Amino acid sequence: MPGSTLTYVRTAVAVLSLAAVGTLGVPAAVAAGAAPEAVTAAQACSWDRGAPPSNLNPYSTTDRAADTAPVRMGPYGDCTKVTSYSAGTSVPVNCYVTNSYGNTWSYVRGSGWVWDAHLSNGGSPHPCRF
Repeated sequence: MPGSTLTYVRTAVAVLSLAAVGTLGVPAAVAAGAAPEAVTAAQACSWDRGAPPSNLNPYSTTDRAADTAPVRMGPYGDCTKVTSYSAGTSVPVNCYVTNSYGNTWSYVRGSGWVWDAHLSNGGSPHPCRF
């Protein structure tokens, strides 16, 4: 029935899901904070839309590795490690995303993603735009 609460809720969920995909570049289930079981490591590490475009993310912030900070191909611990920063090393972060576990990961331009828990100042303050 038009105008019902159920119709409103379905429309709101659809709009939020589309907005999540459009703004974060991740599947709606990941962006909307779906239960971790809903997203496998393979799915999480494969939602690569490429690097966050520099024209939409012109930010550059320098943080410092609090401990060994692995850089991964995607914003999950199960994604392939490409390199790492040793404790105390400067880490040039660009922007961040939040994964389905609620963890924020900062993008290191040209390298990949580092979990903000490994960074002294919590990573980039700028959400990534895609």
